[in-house]
Amino acid sequence: MRKFIIVLVLLSMVVLAGCATSRSSTEQQPSFDAVTGNGGGPAIAPMPAMPAEAPAQPQTEEGKNLASADRMVVRTAQMRVSVADPAVAVTQVSKLAESYGGFVVSSTIYESSRTDTMVYQGSYITIRVPSAKLDEVMAKIRALAADPKSGVLSESISGQDVTSEYVDSEARLKNLEAAEAQLKELLDNAPNLEYTMDVFRELTSVREQIEVTKGRMKYLKESTDLSTISVDFVAEASLKPIEIGSWKPQGTAREAIQALINSAQKVVDALIWFGIYCLPFLIPIAIVVFFVVKSFKKRRSERKAKEFMEPKVQITPSDQK
Repeated sequence: MRKFIIVLVLLSMVVLAGCATSRSSTEQQPSFDAVTGNGGGPAIAPMPAMPAEAPAQPQTEEGKNLASADRMVVRTAQMRVSVADPAVAVTQVSKLAESYGGFVVSSTIYESSRTDTMVYQGSYITIRVPSAKLDEVMAKIRALAADPKSGVLSESISGQDVTSEYVDSEARLKNLEAAEAQLKELLDNAPNLEYTMDVFRELTSVREQIEVTKGRMKYLKESTDLSTISVDFVAEASLKPIEIGSWKPQGTAREAIQALINSAQKVVDALIWFGIYCLPFLIPIAIVVFFVVKSFKKRRSERKAKEFMEPKVQITPSDQK
């Protein structure tokens, strides 16, 4: 009975200690609620929830202009042109881009082909020019061709519509800026350090998203304002075959080389067939023949040695009588 009373007293002390701990925890400083912004005290109004990012609103006047009137299209052109001197052509295109308010992205001069007496060069240049002047600049690049009729070897233009992405980014930017203004107001009225740090972290994240969105919008705007032209210049002389009268030694040499390659291919094919198909049968036969010949030579040498060792008997006339 005495032990039971002692256990009961100990349990009562444990329960009382737990209640005291729970009460002290409820009387601590109110914490920041990331959803409502309410710290639990009457010092400030509850923090409003972050505004949800709204989809693109084509109802606005600016959205209507982008969606219907001014499509934002990124245009890219590829050209391959034969010229008299590719190195000179690169310089001319570089000056052409600057005259139209554009710039050179990259340029390269390389060796395209070589003969016994001549080395032919090629060049490659990428420029960016105002999109409104794209067709005009391409016409002037065509004029650099050595042959106006066949000098343009290939040409292509492609476009990518980024209007929808730009409108979505614009709507996202407006929402983020509204959220930034609300967070600044909450930061000014923060009641304690913990609340201030929570609001500051959220404000930093929103500002980072604003900068990323502005950067993307700037990139899209610049990509649509300036079109890209990539031109590959080849030397016209490297495209013309060598011809003397009606005789074309270049074609004859090519045919002779092709015939030599075909003959060498046949010889190699025959050796491969011989090595894979015939040798497995010929090797055992050769081994048998080798031992047979060796045995025959051995017997022959033994027979000659035996005949040499035997005495020769000569018959005289007196023996015959």
